[in-house]
Amino acid sequence: MSVSRLGVATALLSLAASPLGAQVAKVGYINSNTVLAEYPPAQEAQQALQATLAGYDVELQQLQADFEQAVDEYQQQQLTMTAEARQAREQELGASQIAVQRRTQELNTQAQQRQAEVFQPIMEAITAVLEELRVEGNYALILDAASQAILAADPALDLTQEVLSRLQAGNSDREGLQGAP
Repeated sequence: MSVSRLGVATALLSLAASPLGAQVAKVGYINSNTVLAEYPPAQEAQQALQATLAGYDVELQQLQADFEQAVDEYQQQQLTMTAEARQAREQELGASQIAVQRRTQELNTQAQQRQAEVFQPIMEAITAVLEELRVEGNYALILDAASQAILAADPALDLTQEVLSRLQAGNSDREGLQGAP
């Protein structure tokens, strides 16, 4: 058991064991993986992100293929090159390799930024629904089963389907407003 899981389990046990006056802390949980997999806007965002990432992959594969071709050409020609020409070509290849690595880092950063941009509205909607449920249901905590911090739980405390229902109802409301004159 990892330290974080042990800490969460200990905190939950102490929360459940300690009297909070006349109140008992109410805890619920969701599975965010299920919510993201079944919520249509999240599916659309995932598809859009995959399309963007596919373009990045194509670019990186082309850069890598060009670099490998240049290395192969150098290896075929190096025996016929002068020492100075070999050294110059090796420096060029080193610079090309650094450029490929730099571009890989740039594209990874862009991918992370795009993911955050695409999923931000979805996470805001999920957070709003969770806050509504927390207040309405008088929950002290709503945990995420996908984080694997929940070691065991009563299925009656699972709020995943309620979150999905509210998200989909909210999405229907937004679509109706967009179609209004």
